[in-house]
Amino acid sequence: MQKAIAITHVSVIDVSSGEIRPDYTVLVSGNRIGYVGPAASAKIPTDASIVDGRGKFLLPGLWDMHVNGFMWVFSEFAGPLMIANGVTGARDMGWYIDTTLRWRSDIAAGREVGPRLVAGVRVDGAVNKAKFVAHVVTEQDGVRAVDTLARKKDDSRRADFLQVYASIPRAAYFGLAREAKKLGVPFAGLVPYSVSMVEASDAGQLSMEHEDDLMRACTSADSLLRARFADTSVVARDPFATIKAQAHLVQASYDPVKCKSVIATLARNHTWVVPTLVRYQPYAHAFDSTSTHPQWALYVPGLIQGGWVHRAATIKPADSMAMRSYFSFDRTRELKEAGVKLLAGTDMPQAFVYPGFSLHEELELLVRSGLTPLEALRSATYNPAEFLGALDSLGTVAQGKVADLLLLDANPLADIRNTRRIDVVIANGRLFDRPARALLLKDVETALKH
Repeated sequence: MQKAIAITHVSVIDVSSGEIRPDYTVLVSGNRIGYVGPAASAKIPTDASIVDGRGKFLLPGLWDMHVNGFMWVFSEFAGPLMIANGVTGARDMGWYIDTTLRWRSDIAAGREVGPRLVAGVRVDGAVNKAKFVAHVVTEQDGVRAVDTLARKKDDSRRADFLQVYASIPRAAYFGLAREAKKLGVPFAGLVPYSVSMVEASDAGQLSMEHEDDLMRACTSADSLLRARFADTSVVARDPFATIKAQAHLVQASYDPVKCKSVIATLARNHTWVVPTLVRYQPYAHAFDSTSTHPQWALYVPGLIQGGWVHRAATIKPADSMAMRSYFSFDRTRELKEAGVKLLAGTDMPQAFVYPGFSLHEELELLVRSGLTPLEALRSATYNPAEFLGALDSLGTVAQGKVADLLLLDANPLADIRNTRRIDVVIANGRLFDRPARALLLKDVETALKH
């Protein structure tokens, strides 16, 4: 049986309020937090593993709320890399659902190292030929997609939500939305070209991924662009090709009044947004070393790296200029100011988006876009727990909650870059100190050399 863990004399960050509670001790027993309170009042078991928290800051483990990493070629490496970076939870958006479900079970049982997983199954139109996608065309197809998930009785074989994708026909989307509302099945994802962002929010879509759809929805050309791309397969092949094609018109037809109205609808309907700002950076910066981080490449399988390098080779300087003109931190700031709740996500493994490492980049980009460090931290801690309906067990450092914890050498409220200064990670009650985290990284590096 695992020994109790005592983190002593630590400053605990309450991510719900921003309050810092100094000289606290936190006790972990099994996979739960048994005590959070003044160090002077803590009763530490004699055989507990002691972690000296003096001068350090404790907060909940981080969540990456948009990954596609637990797929066939990356799954055995993504988990350890995320834990080594303090990412103790992840929402996988539906690549190779059978593989993701197996990893979800193995991680939960302690057979594998990785974040606790929330798993989606992807639903798209017939234009998407991928075998791992549930294909829908008619209204009844949409209904059946929901019913199929709802009927599964074995929790280990059931996805947690449906991820709607870009090419779902209009009838199928609304069939799915109505059935999902009736049966209480969550659905989230891209906004299909067949519906507007306002329609999707009104229909009950729980979250919207990336800022592509919002950039388009904030223009007077939204209907035109959706009609132009709804029946093409380019979306399934290369989402960034559509950005290049839309960039000029999106920039020229931006409508601030309409944008404000769209964002107000998202706030009113409590529709969450996952900006995934980091996924755009390599394209916007012409794949320079500051955006591709070659120092992390040794942790990425060659097959994945080859795809990334090929993608980079196809980008021309004009493409990067188009991405910079299209992409704006302003929309993220406007979402925040309107009260739309945000979730931190990376879209790993898009080109040069790395498991674990890139979530810290995302937090920094959120601060650049106008969030405070506390708001950025909430997007990766408290907000995911609220979104998942799991505030009773996750999201704050509190007695009785699951022991997913991150101990930092410096205060992230003073500088969000301090989330990288990791001393200890505790994932589901399991302690990963500096040597253990270094070993996770070394094991991945070694495995990829053979």
